[in-house]
Formats: sequence, C-alpha cells, structure tokens
Amino acid sequence: MNTPFEKKVCYTLCVCELTFVLSCVSIFYLTFAIYLPSYRQLNAGFSEQTVMCTTLSNITIENCEVPESPGSKSMVQTWYSCGEWCLSKSQGTCTQIRVDVRKNGTNVILEECDSEMEDVIYCDGVDPKQETKECITGGCSDITGLYNCTMLPVSDGVTETTHGAYCRDVTLVLGCNLTSTDPAVHCKNKKACVHLNGLYLCRKGHCARVRPPFKCERKCTGIQTGGKNIIIRENDVIFSAHCKRAVDMETNEEIWPRDLIGSVNGSDVAEPPLLVMYCTSILNRQMNLSEIHLMDCFNGTLMEPGYFGEITDIIRLVEAHTENERWLDPTKEVAPPEKDLVLLPNAPLYINYEGCVNTLILRECEKFYAHYGVDGSDLRTSKRFPCFYRPNFTADPDAGDAIDQNYVILRLDMEKTHTELVYSAVVPVILAIISCIVLVVCSKIIHVDNESHFYVKAFNKVYKPPIPPPDPKVKI
Repeated sequence: MNTPFEKKVCYTLCVCELTFVLSCVSIFYLTFAIYLPSYRQLNAGFSEQTVMCTTLSNITIENCEVPESPGSKSMVQTWYSCGEWCLSKSQGTCTQIRVDVRKNGTNVILEECDSEMEDVIYCDGVDPKQETKECITGGCSDITGLYNCTMLPVSDGVTETTHGAYCRDVTLVLGCNLTSTDPAVHCKNKKACVHLNGLYLCRKGHCARVRPPFKCERKCTGIQTGGKNIIIRENDVIFSAHCKRAVDMETNEEIWPRDLIGSVNGSDVAEPPLLVMYCTSILNRQMNLSEIHLMDCFNGTLMEPGYFGEITDIIRLVEAHTENERWLDPTKEVAPPEKDLVLLPNAPLYINYEGCVNTLILRECEKFYAHYGVDGSDLRTSKRFPCFYRPNFTADPDAGDAIDQNYVILRLDMEKTHTELVYSAVVPVILAIISCIVLVVCSKIIHVDNESHFYVKAFNKVYKPPIPPPDPKVKI
C-alpha cells in the first residue's frame, strides 16, 4: 500500500515529467511559429513610421506554384498577401494585392467654417444613414433598383451559413448601360439570394444578375457647390464647405487663401480661389463644427470662384480636379501632387511580415481582402491606408524572379513582437529548467528500501515517513 508521502512523490514526478516534455515540445514548435519569424521581422529593416499605400490591383491566380524564372522548369511557391496558416504552404489559388507606396501628405485644419454651408455627398452609395441589405435575414425580399452585392460574414445569430450577400443600393450613384441579365431569383426565399455576388437589377425582390460586359459610370449628381470655397474628396465622399482659412497642422502656417486672389473670366475678384484637395480622412465632418481636421491631403489645386456653379456631379468634379495644374503651393511642398510623393510603385502588400495568420476561426484573410483589396475595378475609389516599408532595402541578387522581394506590410508592432518573443522564450525555458531540477533532486534524495517504500536521504540524514497500519476493512 502506498503511503501519503509516496503518493505526493509520484504526483510530483509525473507533473514535472509532463511539464518538462510539454516545455520541450513547445520550444520546438515556437521556434518555427515565434522565434524565427520574430527574429527575421526585427532584423528586416521595416520603419515604424507609417507611409500610405494605394491599392492598384487585386488578382487571384489559380496555381500558387510558378516557374522560378522565365523558361525554367523548376517550380517554386509564389507569394500571396494573406495565408490562413503560417506552418503550411497555401494550396490552390493565391490572392495578390499590389499597392503604390507614398509619403504622407499634409495635415490641414479648416478654420472659421460656416456649419450651415457644410454638405456631404456619398458617391459610392455607402451612406451611413442608408441601411445595407442582408439577404439571409430577409433584407432583400422587397428591394427595387440597381444593387451591388458582396459576400461577407453574416450577422450574429445566423446559423444557416457563415457568409452571405450584403447588397447596397447604387441606383443614384451609377449610370449603367446594361446588355443582358441572368434569370431573376426571388429573394422572398432567403436562401435563394444568400449567394448574390456582383451587380443586380432588382424589382420588388426579384433580382437578376447583370451579365458582363456592361459599362457603368458614376453619375452622383447633386453636389452642392454654390457659395462653397472648399471642396474635399475623401475616397468617394465629397465634402464641401465655406471657410475663412486653411492652416498647416504641423507648422501652423496659413496655406489658403494667404494672399491668393481669385479671378473670374480673367478679372480679379475679392473672393479667394476655390480650393480642391484629396484627403484620406476628414475627422469631424457632419458634426457642425467651425473647425474641420483633414488628414493626409494631396493634389491641392486652385480654381476660379464659382467654377462649378450652384451644383455639379462627380464626373465633372473629378475631371476638373485631375486636369487642373494650378497647384495650391507652387513649390509643391503643401498638399503636393500624389505622383511626387511616391516612394515605391507597384509593390506587393502582405498582411504582416510573414504574410499569414494563425487565427483560422476569425477569418482574418477574408476580411483583409474585402477591406484592402478595393482596386477601383468596381467603380469605387482605390483603397488608401497606412502601411510600413523598408526605406533602406537592398535586393538579393541570388533570389529568383517568382517573388518580389521588396514588399510592404499592413501590420507592424515592434514592441508587441519583442514582448511575444520574450514571453514565449522565457516561460517554457523556465518551466523546463524548474521541472528538470526537481527531477534531478528527487533522483538524488529519494530512495527505495527493502520493503519497496520511499524514503529520503540527504546530507547524511535519513527520513522515513511512518507507514500507516493496514485498514482492517480491506481484505488482503
């Protein structure tokens, strides 16, 4: 019969052996999952100062294996922007996002703005006040108009599927020359419309997919420009206002109107010229404030006061802004042309340094492609977002042509990487050392007597735990 002391010794030995084995296994696994990737990322030369990326293309290739070089029979794994599991190669298709990398533009403050003159038009149909229809929950059962549908993760509580169609009304912002359509499906049956993906022409819940090729133009009319002296483009959102001045947020210097004088038909007028800029973010629009903060502004141009009259549309506005070469700053230091800011053209975009994540259940890659893969092919403005690049990158001449070496990444947190590396290295090593020490000590001081009972012998002293008498109720 085992004594209580012997049971404690056995439990201790089992726990320590299990801890030692699991620590060694975790060290081996973390070598490939944490240690090596963290070491490579910390020494890759990425700057922690963000730059801006503009999505150029989002393509999916059918085979992830490509020739190592033109004419070569040797096949290698090509790159992809996001993989769902870092310890295995991507199988089947590979999705690749390419971006232009540029320096940040100018941060601007618009001062003394007339809140009653502010106007916002959503030229992509994504008005936050307008509800997006989710077909699996019955939102598409009675829709009428032209709808752009995409597949996204479903709402909480939906059990029929993980992804479903979300449709937004683009009737007012797109003018399309439709050639032909597929047979209509009746969306009163929720499951019939759960997989809608593309452009659909709907009439009271009967939706027919528009077949390519079709030609669409953004019409987005009703942009109020009368009495406005500032027009800001934020992706496909047009913000117009009447303000007294624009100030550089970093230098606090007035950049508009300064001593600029407007002109109408060649004659000087008292009003300042119309300022048109593209900004990545308008922080406090539609808040009826007299001070508006604009982030990352570029392509700042000046036009004659009243150039657009009382009202205009997106096509005329974009054409006029694109063709205008009367820059806000002749030195092109403030809100410069976007092409003058480019650091790295047509670069591959990875979600992180490894180009992969280990969170299958969160579907991070699907969300990444849906959010950052907007390349303008669906008539929306290309996505612009902060990213990280290597300013002092030097290409390896021995590397093959299948993978572009100089890529940019969306996520970079050096402090988090350091912390993860330290914890993942220290915790299993300490546990392994402690368990190993306990096992070694036990092997030195725990002995077995002639009756097969444990006793302790240390420092020339012997401790034999008392053996309890046998239980009379237990039959031997």
